[in-house]
Amino acid sequence: PAPSPGPTTTPTPAPTAVPTPAPTSKGPGVNGDPIIIGLSGQVFKFLGRSGAWYSAISTKSFQWNMKVQFFEGCPEDSDSFTTGFALTLFDPMTGRQRHQIEINVVNEHHTQIGCGKLNWLVGRKTYGGCLGGGSLEIVIDGHKITESVDYELADFSGRVIAFNTIHQCSRRWFDFDETPIQDIGHGGSIGGAALSTKRIRGRSLASSRGVLDILSGIKESVVDKEACTRWMEERREKDDLFAQNGFWSTIIVKTEEVAFHIEYKQEVDRCSAHNLDVWMSEVNPSVLREGPWKGVFGETKDLNHVSAGEPVHADRKD
Repeated sequence: PAPSPGPTTTPTPAPTAVPTPAPTSKGPGVNGDPIIIGLSGQVFKFLGRSGAWYSAISTKSFQWNMKVQFFEGCPEDSDSFTTGFALTLFDPMTGRQRHQIEINVVNEHHTQIGCGKLNWLVGRKTYGGCLGGGSLEIVIDGHKITESVDYELADFSGRVIAFNTIHQCSRRWFDFDETPIQDIGHGGSIGGAALSTKRIRGRSLASSRGVLDILSGIKESVVDKEACTRWMEERREKDDLFAQNGFWSTIIVKTEEVAFHIEYKQEVDRCSAHNLDVWMSEVNPSVLREGPWKGVFGETKDLNHVSAGEPVHADRKD
């Protein structure tokens, strides 16, 4: 079997069902206090141990791990969130690790840490934009990144785009439709816009305009499309997407095997907490055919049925 990414995973606990509509979500993922939206439309609450990493999906080509953290002082039943994302890519023939991408909260016990002196010069442009107000970091193959970035993997097999955004441009939760996930985009798309295959080696901040063209496809799923469109157009005109500061961040991870849309935000009103919402937006068809898929999400790839023949949507225990 393929080796696990950096963090050690913990055996999956039995999740608790929540009363949620049965229609299928446009994008499988994990939202809020973690609510799992399965690959076949299942929706259930995930009860994990604080500080533990869990295997979300494990295949021959990639492994996605997620970290769950409890936050003291938050309202009951809304006090545990996802605070870590780890994606490891493998050669499916040899099992050799090819790349690892991690997204982590820097200090889970504090919010509004601040950016410090992170502004740096690229050409004639000075870029700030530390991610999540200094609370978020990305580690790509051992290289730590704490500021907004457009990063291409060394072998051109993937790309990571990260920047601070506004609430209106964040993705909606539970954007259900009535199309079964198996029927959405036989080319491998799972409710997410296909991203550009533009090739830029390493970190690049030469211009945010090309990135905004890529991101325009996500506007259909945001909280406020009109406000988000105005904000994106202003960023395009001023060419300052990567210079934005704030406590809400968007990260797009695009690889040949799988793509993710990730939103980071801080809870500062009701309590002090961090949260990563993760949607799996695209999967290579050849990876979809790999078997078996394991992990919390991997188990939802094939829809289970009760004895009466009805599909199970709300509880993995069934």
